[in-house]
Amino acid sequence: MIEPKILKGFKDSLPDEEIIRKKFIRKIEDSLLSIGYLPIDTPALEYFEILSGKSGEESEKQIFSFEDAGGRKVGLRFDLTVPLARFVALHLNELAFPFKRFHIAKVWRGEKPQKGRYREFYQADFDIIGSDTIGSDIEILNTVINLMESLNISNYKIFINDRKLLSEIFKRLNLQEYEISIMRIFDKIKKITKEELKGELIKLNLNESTIDKLFNILKLYDNHKEFFQFIKKDFNIENTRLEEIMEIFDSSGKISNIKIDLSITRGLDYYTGVVFETYIDDAINFGSVCSGGRYENLVSLFSKNVYSGIGGSIGLDRLIAILEEKGKLEKNSFNNILIINFSNKYLPLYFDLQKKIIENNIICEIFPDSDKIAKQFKYADKKGIRFTLIIGEDEIKNKKIKLKDLKDGTEHIFEDIEGIIEYVKNIKV
Repeated sequence: MIEPKILKGFKDSLPDEEIIRKKFIRKIEDSLLSIGYLPIDTPALEYFEILSGKSGEESEKQIFSFEDAGGRKVGLRFDLTVPLARFVALHLNELAFPFKRFHIAKVWRGEKPQKGRYREFYQADFDIIGSDTIGSDIEILNTVINLMESLNISNYKIFINDRKLLSEIFKRLNLQEYEISIMRIFDKIKKITKEELKGELIKLNLNESTIDKLFNILKLYDNHKEFFQFIKKDFNIENTRLEEIMEIFDSSGKISNIKIDLSITRGLDYYTGVVFETYIDDAINFGSVCSGGRYENLVSLFSKNVYSGIGGSIGLDRLIAILEEKGKLEKNSFNNILIINFSNKYLPLYFDLQKKIIENNIICEIFPDSDKIAKQFKYADKKGIRFTLIIGEDEIKNKKIKLKDLKDGTEHIFEDIEGIIEYVKNIKV
């Protein structure tokens, strides 16, 4: 006998969890479709050279790669953005630009498993390809806000930065040669202490004065206007794209959930402009639940055409894990019905009743065997079914239908199925 076991960093999903995930996916799909995003799909397996083209050294190490039967080096996608760039380059003439797409699927990363973080997990990506305007930056951030609202999440913050602004600051500090190294250190800020952060900067042979200036730019400002006054005064930088973005959100009344944070750099090397990470207020230790940014050169890896893009990605499994721990996950509850099977000779009647019930958007199933009634009730209880519909020989003879509410044990007699449907539809879950 083979021992049933699962690889480290992978997990099974029981029905209760999968129902919740599917519910989240439906809400995300509906929200994105309503504002013009279109769904696509790409293969889970890609040529390794496709995945490693612009992922960066750290991400490349995380790719699950192997040689297939034909001797080709292939890998499982580690995100949905690099396959998107390949997809756009391959289907240029079939797409309308700007191309707004979403893709909800599994990805795989060979990283250390953590709380709420697995090696196989779902991402929900949304992107705009072919637009380098501030309007598309605003739309992506506004889409994050819309998605959080659609998922009934209000206690979150979107931390935003612009890598171009950060690069300009590094120039003013004569730190161009250390830019990538410092960005990677900044990216760890929520995972390490201030002293550890300082130690990482000292390893780059930076002096105390420069380190102090870097700590100053990492300060979080409650008022974005104060931040830009500081940038203008200390670095003589003004009228930035980031400032314009914040002013637009301020004027729209949506600024409360957006904060400037220059430590947000995103680890992936393909980001070139605005970047952001979204955190649940009381679950910072879990990490970001929705991240993304602008990438200008990704599609050009696979095409002579240059298409700037910006997008975001929700980590569904992490988000669900956070909400579950915080007790904010809606429990699965339905006004569903199990038709008790007294005899297979009644199956035509049962199927007719089931059809009428499900046409009214009520979940209904028929027990597949005319087994012991007690066994059927036990099944309903274990599965969390609310009602059982009882129609056997006596009920058929008397032209009655009995409905039992397993929540409180009460029984109700009806003349027809329409009465049951109306009753169940009006009962609170």
